Amino acid sequence: MLYRILTTTIVLFWLTMTGLLVRKELAPGATALRAVPVAHVAKLMFTHEQASDLQIYQEKLSVGRMQIHPHFRKDEGPRRIDLTGSLQLMLPGMPRQRVTWTGGLELDNRLELERLTLALSSRAISSDSVEFVIEPAAHRLTFETRAGDRSIRRVYSLDEKGVEAWLRDQGIDSGMVMSLHNPRSAPLLIKAQQSSLAVRGEKVETYLVSAEQGEQTMFEAHISQLGQILRVRTFVGFSAAPDDLVP
Repeated sequence: MLYRILTTTIVLFWLTMTGLLVRKELAPGATALRAVPVAHVAKLMFTHEQASDLQIYQEKLSVGRMQIHPHFRKDEGPRRIDLTGSLQLMLPGMPRQRVTWTGGLELDNRLELERLTLALSSRAISSDSVEFVIEPAAHRLTFETRAGDRSIRRVYSLDEKGVEAWLRDQGIDSGMVMSLHNPRSAPLLIKAQQSSLAVRGEKVETYLVSAEQGEQTMFEAHISQLGQILRVRTFVGFSAAPDDLVP
């Protein structure tokens, strides 16, 4: 079991746990003249099904790639976003570690999350991997680790008790991690507004989608009129853009 992969998974798990509350915290009462419904931008992405092939940067240094590809078949109803990519993790006191991921999100007709799957693996030790499946309706996280010929699969509840059990099973001090979580913290708000982005010297109309918690902007993304992601910036220093729109 790779500690680096588990650390990455913990971050993704917490982001997903928070994201499950987004549907209730979209601030539908926003009155800004340039504000647009987040659902409108999401529907654009599924209507045009444009893949976003992005380079990932950390302070202008290329550290990976990712592809986000929405799919929608009218005869099937549900929508899916395929997620693939790789990232060079550079953690203090540890050698550089390349992690790859594959997975996707499945949404219903109301654009609510039905299922999230993600598999993480290390190129350094190809036999080691971590895979998890989140199902909000079932209030369940299925977590599986593989190391060589060994495989361990466990199921946790999507609540604080489940998080504590998960951390404990990974040999991580749950008390220290949980102390960083403030249940009274501001909810995560997802907003969208009309915006623009300079592309090769020309002004391109975009939608700016952002996630805010309190006074902190967690991430913001410029999305084209065809639903393609043109630029992403995050509060942890990572950014992403297509090859011809490097930051």
